[in-house]
Amino acid sequence: MHWLDRAAEIAAVRLAPGKRPFNLGWGDEQVVDFYLANAAKIPPIASIEPTMRPARRSANVVIRDFEFDSPFDMLPTEVRRVKARWITSHPEPERVVVLHAAWNDESYQTRMRFARALLPLGIASVMPQHPFYGDRRRKGALDTPVPFVSDFCLMGRGGVLEGRSLARWLVDRGHRVGVAGYSMGGNIAGFVGALMDVPVAMATLAASYAAGPPFMNGVLRHTVAWDALGGEVPSVIDRLSQVVHAGSLLKHSPPPHAGAAVILAGTRDGFIPTAAVLAIHRHWPGSEMVWVKAGHASLLLTKRDEMVDAIARSFDRLDEYLKVPSAGG
Repeated sequence: MHWLDRAAEIAAVRLAPGKRPFNLGWGDEQVVDFYLANAAKIPPIASIEPTMRPARRSANVVIRDFEFDSPFDMLPTEVRRVKARWITSHPEPERVVVLHAAWNDESYQTRMRFARALLPLGIASVMPQHPFYGDRRRKGALDTPVPFVSDFCLMGRGGVLEGRSLARWLVDRGHRVGVAGYSMGGNIAGFVGALMDVPVAMATLAASYAAGPPFMNGVLRHTVAWDALGGEVPSVIDRLSQVVHAGSLLKHSPPPHAGAAVILAGTRDGFIPTAAVLAIHRHWPGSEMVWVKAGHASLLLTKRDEMVDAIARSFDRLDEYLKVPSAGG
């Protein structure tokens, strides 16, 4: 484990109770049961009608904020409106990547650094906010965006369904579309890309096949508010494990464009077990596996260029995939 991840682990043990995920308990048991029964079932991609706000321009960079109603009707009304930011240029690139947010990433700031680095490479970026995060936070004084396990279930499923609709909308506008993200964002991007009805570029960065390995075997285990769930006892551990393993990329058949994916991870990651990354690579035949000498935190802090390159290369690999003649051609 990298020393920065070790430091994060020590800090996690001392985390204040109110800042821990699930500090208010399981939440709506019906939502948890629904998620356990339906996490592997994916509905058709829903259409969306985004509302665009006036563009802001600085030199050659154009920033457009927009909103749309989430296609996931189980979300609370106060978080149903999806907020997103589009970073592009004029003229607009053909390539657009949907950058999904990491765990506890509530603003656009971190992803903006990726977006600005991608723009000179001819790739625009769209950054949606996930349910319960940022401008979609629940009302009230909550120190964590996911105080209930049921919120975690809604957040993950909502992020995937919203991401698919957003990617489909961009495809319909004539863009060559990709999906990418770091950590949790990479996991959600993997679901979005694998469950699309058209080929898209896919770049998962320091991401697991499910939330299970990070929460059960990584640093995040030390952040869980176990007392609020009933204590860190076998029955509670087993139930939470079922929840965080329910949404798994391994439960879905590899998409036809799986070989165009780029999977990048750190060799000393204390948050994401290497086996959880390799599982995606092995499940997606032909995908490219890139190992970087870094931990989870140092990967984000010092290896952004490698991650930007992985996103760009995923588009190149998709272009190569689309040149392959069909079986009847």
